[in-house]
Amino acid sequence: MNNYTVETMSGMDVVSVAYAKTTSPKAAAEWVTGRQVQDRRDETQWVRVTDEANGAVYKFAFK
Repeated sequence: MNNYTVETMSGMDVVSVAYAKTTSPKAAAEWVTGRQVQDRRDETQWVRVTDEANGAVYKFAFK
């Protein structure tokens, strides 16, 4: 399991920050938000997940 920083975003503004220890970035986004997510395209409301071990950034949007 990896540690992730999960930021809920509105445009480029951070709305909230939480931390999760899960098996994948997608699982972290869904656990923190309580909603299903998919890969982000250009949505205004989205979730940025950073893998704390390697700094990789993942972007998701709500389904």
